[in-house]
Amino acid sequence: MSRFSIFTKLIATLLILLIPILFLFGVSNRTSTRVLTDEISKVKQYQIETLANQLDQLFFRLDTYKKMLYESTDVRNLAYPDLLDDVLDKYRINRTVSEEINRLAGYGDWKAVIAVLYPRTGIVIKSNSSLNALPKELPAKDTFWQYYSDPNEDYFMEILSYPENSVEPGEAHMRIVLKFGLSALRSALSEFKANGSGDPFLYHPGADPINNYSVNVDQINEILPRLSEIDSSMESGYMLIKSDKARFQVHFQKLESLGWYLVDYVPISHIMAPISRNQNMFYMISGMLLFMGAYLAFMMYRNIQIPFRKLIKNMNLIEKGIYSVRMIDKPNGEYRFIYDRFNAMASKIEELIEDVYKEQLRSKDATLKQLQSQINPHFLYNTLAYIKSMIELKEDKAAISMTMNLSKYYRYTTKTGSKRVRLKEELDLIHFYLEIHCMLRDDFEFDIVVDPQMEDLEVPRLIVQPLVENVILHSFNNHSEYGMIRVRCWREEGINHVAVEDTGTGIDYLVMESIRMKVYSLNEELESGLKNVHQRLRLMYGGDSGLLLSQSELGGLCVELCWSNREGVS
Repeated sequence: MSRFSIFTKLIATLLILLIPILFLFGVSNRTSTRVLTDEISKVKQYQIETLANQLDQLFFRLDTYKKMLYESTDVRNLAYPDLLDDVLDKYRINRTVSEEINRLAGYGDWKAVIAVLYPRTGIVIKSNSSLNALPKELPAKDTFWQYYSDPNEDYFMEILSYPENSVEPGEAHMRIVLKFGLSALRSALSEFKANGSGDPFLYHPGADPINNYSVNVDQINEILPRLSEIDSSMESGYMLIKSDKARFQVHFQKLESLGWYLVDYVPISHIMAPISRNQNMFYMISGMLLFMGAYLAFMMYRNIQIPFRKLIKNMNLIEKGIYSVRMIDKPNGEYRFIYDRFNAMASKIEELIEDVYKEQLRSKDATLKQLQSQINPHFLYNTLAYIKSMIELKEDKAAISMTMNLSKYYRYTTKTGSKRVRLKEELDLIHFYLEIHCMLRDDFEFDIVVDPQMEDLEVPRLIVQPLVENVILHSFNNHSEYGMIRVRCWREEGINHVAVEDTGTGIDYLVMESIRMKVYSLNEELESGLKNVHQRLRLMYGGDSGLLLSQSELGGLCVELCWSNREGVS
């Protein structure tokens, strides 16, 4: 009876020691599994976002080529051969257009077929001489990267006609066609897979998936039915899918250019198999320790309990955001492996956090460059026509004045170099710009008032011109009276102000609120000149800076730029 009591006490002691260890191991295992799963999800999402951005940049670059050809004077002139001077002129323009198309088609590693068709004359100029470079029949209406199935090769194609949105094919004077075969996409997916990045493919509801060249067809067929559950409004995300043999973490990222989803999956059950095996092994060892004596219980406490407490402590520090923590005093035996894996995991998490921060900085810089490139005046043809008219009317002084103002204006807007200029230089540009429009319209006057202390202040290039251009385009079109534009620059309580006011027809309160919502919106699809100016100020000078709209004392609209001398992080 006494021996039974001692044995019971020993078993009870071992249970008291083992139960906390088992509990802590379960917590640690769940924490490790959750951290590892989240880490896998972040890495996989980053990988497919990177590939999706590469594909989007490809198609956006092709869209840029299309716009360049659409706005090219030589390309449009071929649509009206009767207006050209002679056969030599036609041949020169034809050759110039052909060289431009081949030059654009030669850029980049992924090639596309670029063609310009003139339905009225039957002329076709394309970058690829193959007979199958273009389909035999083109769609009657314009398309934007539409997917087409062909016996030879499936492809994406987009068409832009001039004039735009022609009802009948015969009404189009020219059509710009871009065709991109699926072989390049499959090669890109295969290269992505060759780098150890899963088994990616492109998916769109109602269409066959676009696979890589070494795709696991059976596995993809198990995943496809569940992809129909993706909400069309979702841009990215992931879902867990269970099959008879394994569990998968399926990630998807929507391509803005095509509307398709880039999909890739991770076999979570295979990755977690070593952790599950270690867990089962630990429980078996714990069961064996139950039959040992007090010495083994003490050894287990010293060699297992203490290391696990340190491990849990450091995991809690990681959960609080202290990613620099490391396991220093590594024990001997199998737990050294866990410590090494913990240190490797913490190092990887810290590296990823730093990479994300660097990527955010690069993204801000790229966004600023994009916003700056969107602002460009388009009134050259009107000024040239004015100069021509003045010369014909023998008004030499007016022609010379227009020429000088136009020259100074374009010398400023086209020069490269510093992103910032003195405020005086920016206001000189506004003066030239308004002088040109006063001569073209002769229905308004302007006044520029600037605080002398602000003349040497550095501002972003072309930050005021869009505001003045907005007044000319919208404020005086339906206003029969003589107008006035006033530009004022002053400094108040450490804040710099540049206001552009007009005597236009005024603006309704609801309309002004609508403009404010568009300017302050975070939706990248809503583009406008005022929004670009607002975003440039916020990126360069911080969140306290920006653009304000109000009713002007002159009767029209007042658009005001406000910023402090303290620059933002960008």
